[in-house]
Amino acid sequence: MVLTVGKEKGPNNANCFASKLWDLEQPVSKSGTRSCLQTLRGTSNNRYIDGEINCCVVALDPLQKPSMKQHPGLIVGMGMANGDVLVFRGNVARDKYQKFVLQTTPEGNANARTAVTGLGLGMVGQQPVLYVVTSAQTMVYDLATRAKLHTLDDEGCETKNVCTTDKGQLVMGRKEAVYIYEVDGRGPCFAFPGDRRLMKWWQGYLITVDHVEESKKLAVSNTVYETEQQERNDIKVYDLKNKLIVCNLKLVDEVLDVVFEWDGMVVIQKSCCLYLREKDMASKLEILFQKDLYVIALSLVPEDPSFAEVRSDVHQRYGDHLYKKGDYTGAMEQYIETIGFLEPSYVIRKFLDAQRISSLTLYLEKLHEKGLGGADHTTLLLNCYTRLKDVSKLDAFIAAATSFEDENERHAGKTQYGGSFDVSTAIRVLRGAEYFEHALFLSKQAGDYDWYFRILFDDLKRYEEGIEHIAQLEPNVRKGPLLKHGKTLLDHSPTRATAQLMELCTAGTEGAEPVAQATEFLHIYIEHPQELLVFLEFIVNTVPNSEDENVLTTTLLELYLAQDLEAARMHGAQNGHVEKSTSSIAGRNERREKAFHLLQKAWPDDSSDPHFDSSKALMLCQASEFSQGLVFLYERMGQYREVLEVYMADHNYRSLIDTCRRFSESMANTQPHWLRVLDYFVNHECREGKDVSAEVEEVLECIHDKSHLPPMLVLQTLSKNKEINMEVVRRYLSKSMDMQNRQIEEAHTESSRLEKETAQMEKEIKALRTKPILFQNNKCSACMNPLDLPSVHFFCMHSYHQRCLEDTEAECPICAPLAHNVWEIQSALARQASDPKSAEKFFRKLKDSSDGFSVVAEQFSRGLFAAPRMDEFT
Repeated sequence: MVLTVGKEKGPNNANCFASKLWDLEQPVSKSGTRSCLQTLRGTSNNRYIDGEINCCVVALDPLQKPSMKQHPGLIVGMGMANGDVLVFRGNVARDKYQKFVLQTTPEGNANARTAVTGLGLGMVGQQPVLYVVTSAQTMVYDLATRAKLHTLDDEGCETKNVCTTDKGQLVMGRKEAVYIYEVDGRGPCFAFPGDRRLMKWWQGYLITVDHVEESKKLAVSNTVYETEQQERNDIKVYDLKNKLIVCNLKLVDEVLDVVFEWDGMVVIQKSCCLYLREKDMASKLEILFQKDLYVIALSLVPEDPSFAEVRSDVHQRYGDHLYKKGDYTGAMEQYIETIGFLEPSYVIRKFLDAQRISSLTLYLEKLHEKGLGGADHTTLLLNCYTRLKDVSKLDAFIAAATSFEDENERHAGKTQYGGSFDVSTAIRVLRGAEYFEHALFLSKQAGDYDWYFRILFDDLKRYEEGIEHIAQLEPNVRKGPLLKHGKTLLDHSPTRATAQLMELCTAGTEGAEPVAQATEFLHIYIEHPQELLVFLEFIVNTVPNSEDENVLTTTLLELYLAQDLEAARMHGAQNGHVEKSTSSIAGRNERREKAFHLLQKAWPDDSSDPHFDSSKALMLCQASEFSQGLVFLYERMGQYREVLEVYMADHNYRSLIDTCRRFSESMANTQPHWLRVLDYFVNHECREGKDVSAEVEEVLECIHDKSHLPPMLVLQTLSKNKEINMEVVRRYLSKSMDMQNRQIEEAHTESSRLEKETAQMEKEIKALRTKPILFQNNKCSACMNPLDLPSVHFFCMHSYHQRCLEDTEAECPICAPLAHNVWEIQSALARQASDPKSAEKFFRKLKDSSDGFSVVAEQFSRGLFAAPRMDEFT
């Protein structure tokens, strides 16, 4: 909408002022004109009809919010030449408004009236107020109560020298200066002298139009000059905030007005119009940079987050300018403002010189405060502290770690001032500078146990304190320090360190696995076998059936069987690395007893699997000549021949013979074992000059009673040693001959019986083939009922009712299963005889057997050499 103020013909053809409101959004009529929304006129008082309007102000009413369907509420103020102010307030377009008059002088005092030269709108809280300026004074009126609040100044100004700022301040120009007024009184003053003809305010700038008259000398001749008066209008644009004249134009033509449109300023002159547009921010800053006006450039950039990067660029340029001038402190102040935008390395490189280390320290501190300090920055900052020997700042930096609010912040290294730093880097730098206590404190507060114990043990050598701290940690946290520093703790406090490891490897919730496995710590005991022995004994007995039981039991067995366990222990004690052991292990014999009990416990019977590496255990027993363990392992593994070899190697005659006797009671074939024992005594012990006659006699007696070796094989073995006399074998030979005589007699008796049975069977077969058979059975062999026709009779002398037999049954149901069984055996023997591998098996068995004749006889009985013909049995 547009408000126009002018004159029109009124009653009696008098010129009356009129203010009209136009809506530019309404369509234009066919005649090219627009309809007027409203015409505002004065009251019926004649002085308003003939009065002159000196100034006018229009603004939206802040108390009336416009809607989409109605025009906004307006406040229209008109300053009259007679000193009154006519105010229209409300929806002027809809003729819903209030109209009232504000009198600047007491009523009835016509001589004291002064013309109103300027109006402006301000705010007191949420209520609008009206500034009224006359040629004699400056006042403020409350539009709600229509009363004057107070007089701001006893002086006024000329017409068109009044405007209001964006914040509702009144700006008034006089010849000597420009004054700014708040609602409650005068504000700042700017000494801008001049003959002002016009003042405007636009986007934070004050625009003034000053009338200037100057004399100019014109040369008429070489000695004569004439003076000419010239007039012009100077347009100046002031930036009052930064105290700058941003534009200064000198125009000869008269300036009528200045209006603002199209994002610029239009200067209306008599002959033309001049359009001025504000430069963009980048152009204005570039001009200021060329003139080194960096402070002004900073004041131009708004304090808005969207302009943060622009302000950072200005600070960088300002800092570079101060750095070139040698003002390093001022330069650093500017560089600090660029944190978050400018790469820190750009600043750091400029201040690496030792003389500028204080400024560099300040920059790095600010960098960490804003949480932008990396590991390298932390390293550099701590190096600065240590080089400056500034322990107080170093303490303050380290104390920042004490303000962690939770575990996440603790591990992230966040500090009490909102920044963060790399804790590991800080600790590394402090260690390098030998600030061990600071590094220890920081690592403890940050919960970095790796660094904490490394400093405590490697740098400060406080082992007992470290062990006490480890004992206070949770089991899952305790594992790491013990893995990394366990060897060092064993060197200086083996008893307490081993106790911690025992507790850790057995700690766990009920029914759950321990948080650590004992096998993870075996490597740290490489120089402490005694402590390892105690540790493994505890674990094996406390945590049965663990995943690593095989490894642990095998390692414990190795320690039990070690030859130099005490030597290694003494070596460590002499070097002063190990405390005196409190273990109850007394010596090698006691350890071997424990080793045998361990084997028995870990492999209780033949049917179960061993809880250790049997191959490695066997190797350990062999290497340590532990015969008792070797015998146990060989027996569990079923290698009985090796058991005898162990006793033979130890010349343990009693155990050798007793073991063979025990084998004879539990094993079917012990002939090879007895033969090996006999050969051992005859060909080994006797040749070495030992008297083993009693043992030989006992072996021969056992062979006769339990093994039943062929006497010929025994005699062949005895004949290999000529030193064996007849007295030793007399009793054996006598018993063997008696037994063989009995066997011969039994064989003759059995042979006679078999011959008689064979002759009888041949006679029966012949009779069946040549003579008639008389069947005299009168009962059925199946149902045992009397026989009746039809009936069936078999050569086996069994008779049946025909109904008791199946239709396809052509064999005696009673005798057929036996005959079929015989036929199946004969078939199996025939297939075995025809097998190509049967001969190979026969010769292998013949070679391994001590009685070859028995093997051959057995093969004859199975038909290996002459398989019977199947047709003889059909």
